[in-house]
Order: sequence, then structure tokens, then C-alpha cells
Amino acid sequence: MEEKDKKGYKVMDAETPGTDAMAPAGFSALGAIVKAEVDMQIATAKAYPRSIKRFRDEAMEMATLTEKIAEECMYALPRRERDKETGQMVKKTIEGPSARLGEIILSAWGNCRAGARPVGEDNEFVTCQGFFFDVERNVAVQREVKRRITTSEGRRYSADMVVVTTNAGCSIAQRNAVLAGIPKAFWSDIYDAARKTAIGDVKTLANKRSEMVAYFGKMGVTPDMILSTIGVVGIEDIGLDELAELKGIATALKEGDTTVEQAFPKPEKETEKKKGTEGVKEKIKETKEEKQEPAKEPQETGKAEAAKEEAKAEPPAQSTGGEGGGPPKGISDMEKKTIEAMDKAKGNKQLDEAWTKNVPADLKAKDRESYNRLADHYNARLRSFRP
Repeated sequence: MEEKDKKGYKVMDAETPGTDAMAPAGFSALGAIVKAEVDMQIATAKAYPRSIKRFRDEAMEMATLTEKIAEECMYALPRRERDKETGQMVKKTIEGPSARLGEIILSAWGNCRAGARPVGEDNEFVTCQGFFFDVERNVAVQREVKRRITTSEGRRYSADMVVVTTNAGCSIAQRNAVLAGIPKAFWSDIYDAARKTAIGDVKTLANKRSEMVAYFGKMGVTPDMILSTIGVVGIEDIGLDELAELKGIATALKEGDTTVEQAFPKPEKETEKKKGTEGVKEKIKETKEEKQEPAKEPQETGKAEAAKEEAKAEPPAQSTGGEGGGPPKGISDMEKKTIEAMDKAKGNKQLDEAWTKNVPADLKAKDRESYNRLADHYNARLRSFRP
């Protein structure tokens, strides 16, 4: 009588060979079929071993056959992370070979098996497992990928979207397994060649640049969103590297690696005039948080320190007349005009109008001291309106 474990699997001796050793009881016929298929592939692989040179030639030819194919061979995922030294949010792009290039490499490599399947699902993630088995070299690789199935608000995707996300996860898991099983030294220059074919050269840059802007425009992505994502000032500043990043993002969107909202977040404006007084309050709060030198705070600045620093920069305590004391000496005409307008304000609305009308939007970036003085003066005037 066969011995079985709690899950119904046959307990085999360590010396007992056979593919069906892991098959559930009653399914030995299926195990025999799988074993026969693998044995046949191994025998074929031994009879017709691969040629590395032929693999590289075929993969290179397929990956660079047309510009369209080459574009499908790379992906790019824009990310923003906090710099450990400065504490500022910086742009970072994750770029690499796509699932389509993985399929090309798998096809050219030959004598191998690959696939993927979902292996787990909970309330937030679906887990997919990809595998690669080189039957000629007897090398097997597995990789797992988790994909989120909830929105940014925490709501679970619909059933159809869960299926779409699972399929995308399986595609990524198979790619990861294939590219891990086939040594990178054999295909890295193939990826570089495909990337170069996709982006072209400086002669074709202007046309390709316009095509990418128009392509994303159909998805509702504005030029400002594109510029913010790739970190350049104008459309003309998009070079070959930025063009490669945009083409990689397009592939990532097609393969389900990212979404339009994740790839192209709306750019954050430094001054939000439409919010009125609330927007100015946010700017003042941000300014206060960014101040790190206690000597510049009015509450902690003594008269001696204020007099000492007067030659270098007007301290906030002197620049904030607050109750209509007028502008201090030694400041720019723009500051004088702004302070005078704020002193004449009779309420929050007029105070906000004085700020938005006279303070340049880029003042904070160009002249932080001037911006801080005006912000402190605004803050003092704002307090004077309170009962």
C-alpha cells in the first residue's frame, strides 16, 4: 500500500527516480507525459546543441530589425525619491530590457522552456512566478513578482483589472527569469543596439521628439507633465537620452508596468495663486520649516545680533513692520512696493492681492532672503487682522 502525506502526495524513497514523484496521487499519467516531454527536449538539445555565435547574430537581427521592434525592447519607469544628503526629492529613472526583448532572447537561445503563472493573491497584491529551464545545460531559474491590485486610496481593483494586472505580472516574472537564466554578458550589447536603433541620432531627433509629445498627448499628457517627468525646461531640451526615456515609458505603459498617472504626475507649482490666502499660508509654512538658522527668527534674535547682521541681510524682525510701519531701508524697489501695498491692505483678500500682484513667482528660487522678508511681513500683517 502506498504511503501518502497529509496533502495526498505519494511519499517516494530518495532513490526513486521519476518526474511524477511530485505529482498528486492519481495523476501519475500526467507526470509521465510531462516527463516524456522533458526527456524528448533534452534528447533534442543534446543532438542539436546551440551555437552562441548563432544566438547572438539572430537576437541582434531580430531586436534591430525595425525601429518599432527596437522601441518595444526597452522600458523606463520614472521615480522620485528623497536624497539622503540634501533631503530633497530627486528624479530617478529605472530603465532596462522589456518583456519583448526577453521573448526575442528566449527564442534565439533555443533548447529551453519558460513560462509564468500566478501563485498567490491577497487583498493588496497578486504574486506571479516565472520560470526558465535550459534543457541543454540543465539550468533552472525561478523569479517571483508582486503586483499591487489596489488603488492609491486603498480600494481593490475590479475583477477584470485584477486579471489584467495578473497577466502583466506573469509577463514581467517570465522576463526576469529568462534574463537571469541567460548570462547578461551574451545579450547586454544587443539591448544597447536596440536602444540606439529606437532613438536614432541627432538628425532624426526633432521629428522623433515631436512624435513622442503627440503620442503622449493622445493619452491626456500635457507637455508640462512630460517636461516635469524627464526633468528638462523646454521641449527643445529633450535630447537622445530623454527621448530614450520617453520611448521606454511608452513601452512600460503598453506592458502594464506603470500607469499614466504614475509615469506623468501633475507638476507641483511653487506658487499656487488660485488658492488665494490659503496658498500664501502654505508658502509661509514651507518657508518657516525650511529655515534652519535660529538667528533669522525674530523671536530668537537679540538687538545685538540684529545690528550685527544688518549689513548682510535685513533681519525679519526689522523687515516686518506688521502694523503698517512701512518698508525698511536698504531693500529693493519691488520689496518696497510690495510692503507698501501690504501695509495699505484692509483685510485678508487685499493682502493676498498685494502679494500675488507684486511678488514674482520665481522670487523664492532667485532671492531666498527677499522672499523670507516679504513672507514674514505678510505673516505679521495677517496676524494684525485677527481679533
